[in-house]
Amino acid sequence: MSHPAGTIGPVKILHTADWHVGRSIRGRSRADEHRAVLAEIADVAGREEVDLILVAGDTFDVVAPSAESERIVYQALLDLSGIAPVVLIAGNHDHPRRWRAVAPLFEMGRVTVGATLQRPEEGGVVRILTETGETARIALVPFVGKRGIVTADDLMALDPFEHGGKYAGRVEAILDKLTEGMTSDDVNLVVAHLMIAEGRLGGGERVAFTVEDYAIPATAFGGALSYVALGHLHRLQSVPAPAPVWYAGSPMQLDFGERDDEKGLLVVDAEPGLP
Repeated sequence: MSHPAGTIGPVKILHTADWHVGRSIRGRSRADEHRAVLAEIADVAGREEVDLILVAGDTFDVVAPSAESERIVYQALLDLSGIAPVVLIAGNHDHPRRWRAVAPLFEMGRVTVGATLQRPEEGGVVRILTETGETARIALVPFVGKRGIVTADDLMALDPFEHGGKYAGRVEAILDKLTEGMTSDDVNLVVAHLMIAEGRLGGGERVAFTVEDYAIPATAFGGALSYVALGHLHRLQSVPAPAPVWYAGSPMQLDFGERDDEKGLLVVDAEPGLP
């Protein structure tokens, strides 16, 4: 059922993450597997008639992907954007400058790219109007390393005395800034690529970015949020928090450490004040 343009109603979301296109196993390319999996994601999006598609980082496996990997990812995004608007953020395996370079082209095709952390008024929070007239407000939190987090105080106009200079405190302050003013009257979403302390590893993550130093508490996500779409951990899972917080996990087994993990994606209905 459609609603008048600009009204607030349920928004049907497809949440996917951690494609890691370009990953190989023992030197064997997995390009054909990735093409098949991404085509299946597009098929689900069309069959479910979703309003919005969230891609929560690590689309590529390396910061300098091959031309073949770029073709696979870019074609998948164009296919998805033909079904519904797409919002994508960079993960720790992605190169922010690479995504920033192609972002203007993708925006012509209904793909919004959050390559780097931005202030709310400068692209850190976007509003998406769906084809059926619903609106969603989305805070974009691409992966930020320890070097990048140091500059966040100036970028986001944060008070360093409030977070004590710690990584987790800075990320929490960033989330507070991006979600400031969000109320339960709106469909409020966060798409982020980060480590939650209560999350469970999938087995194929890069250890350096899953250690305790990078972990933030699930309580960082407030109750005014309709849904939090996470990437970074490869295991599909929910994380107990004041708001609905989910990792979509990777859509396919990326190495032998993930052979027993459930793989897939998430399709959720987000409503104002109702996760």
